[in-house]
Amino acid sequence: MSETTPETLHICGYGKKLKKHNDMLVVEWKDNEEERSLSFTSSRLQHVILSGEHLISTGAIRLLFENDVALSYMDGAGNPIGYIFPHEKSRHVDTWEKQILLSKEKSLGIARSVCKAAAENKISVLLSLQKSRGIDMGETVADMRKIIANMDGADDSNELMGFEGSVSKLYFSSFADMLPQELGFSGRIKHPSPDIVNVMLSYGYGILYSKIRHAVISANLNPYRGVLHASYRDQEALVYDLIEEFRQPVADKVVLTMIGRKQVSVNDYVLGGETCLMKDHFKKEFANEIFERLESETKYESGKRSFENIIAEQAKKFRACILEDAEYVPFVFQSR
Repeated sequence: MSETTPETLHICGYGKKLKKHNDMLVVEWKDNEEERSLSFTSSRLQHVILSGEHLISTGAIRLLFENDVALSYMDGAGNPIGYIFPHEKSRHVDTWEKQILLSKEKSLGIARSVCKAAAENKISVLLSLQKSRGIDMGETVADMRKIIANMDGADDSNELMGFEGSVSKLYFSSFADMLPQELGFSGRIKHPSPDIVNVMLSYGYGILYSKIRHAVISANLNPYRGVLHASYRDQEALVYDLIEEFRQPVADKVVLTMIGRKQVSVNDYVLGGETCLMKDHFKKEFANEIFERLESETKYESGKRSFENIIAEQAKKFRACILEDAEYVPFVFQSR
């Protein structure tokens, strides 16, 4: 059985097998003891994201490489585990060296712009909620803007991260006030996530992380050399930098929209002690909503572009900042 091939193929759950058949990527699994399969045209794929425990053949991996398809793997909660890219795409030595030689002054300037944009995007989401739900966000937004004003005086990325943490605390406190109490969300808790809202946020960020990393590598950038998250020595700091511009307008908006439309119920997740898990059917539904959001258009520069395209453009802008001494202009979301 074949299916229309998407640009991004997301495979979640457990026990699926990925293999090569001619020039097709074949996914096989059992559904109530019934053998099922889907085939995808490898040349039309751009990115495969695996979540959960699956089997993939070396033939399938080679097929992806031959067609310049990236392969990401994250755990069931959305945490990034690994990423594989075709060998020729890994030869980015010149750009990587210039990233290393970036001056502290310029690095801090970029970090400030990213941090301020991320804060403004949080405000945009809150203001859209104020408009749609008639709840006054004036005091919270004013407090957030005071913190943003202090970011220009930050002496290093650690101080900026402190300001970012203060903005996030205010944001998620208001975020919690927007949600039904029965969902159990009182604030952002990552590991382990105790409620369905935190689980959705983490999984949405995980998909977004894979997309950002794909854009970073495609732009010949070193994912480990960041500016805002410069202290993340053992993690991909630049990916964490660029994702800050997109968490709220992509993942958070999907979470809020689905909850507002009553698309989240107790039948979609399982609570166990301090951990909450999404059921496979809901994980797939939620992931599809994230991908639809990534493909949707929003205001960008003088026109409109899809979020996925904007992510790629922002990575290119960062590269131009490194190679051509251009100014880095972050993405600021303009809610309708």
